Amino acid sequence: MKKPLVTALIVVCCWSSQTMAAGLGLVGDVSVSGMFSPEVQEFKIKQVHPGSLAEKAGLVAGQTILAIDDCKIPGCPANKARTLMKKATGETLQLLVANPDGKEQLVSILFE
Repeated sequence: MKKPLVTALIVVCCWSSQTMAAGLGLVGDVSVSGMFSPEVQEFKIKQVHPGSLAEKAGLVAGQTILAIDDCKIPGCPANKARTLMKKATGETLQLLVANPDGKEQLVSILFE
């Protein structure tokens, strides 16, 4: 009887979903672990919308976000990551990304 409960907890604690970063114009696969204080484990960019802030900043599908405003992934609390990605006009978002070849780059996105 304990096995189904353990399996259910593992499914709830470690999941992956697709999300759209509001205002940036990108869609990504986000893996999160933890039930009560979930942390982002991976954020891989799946799609960048033409003409978006993400495209203007040079982001492309296949890149992996390693940090959002110095909040490192894996380990960045999901609520904090969500809050950091919402900027007001005139504010800048800093993303550390890894290209598919493993090379890292810092990308600054000015919200217009």
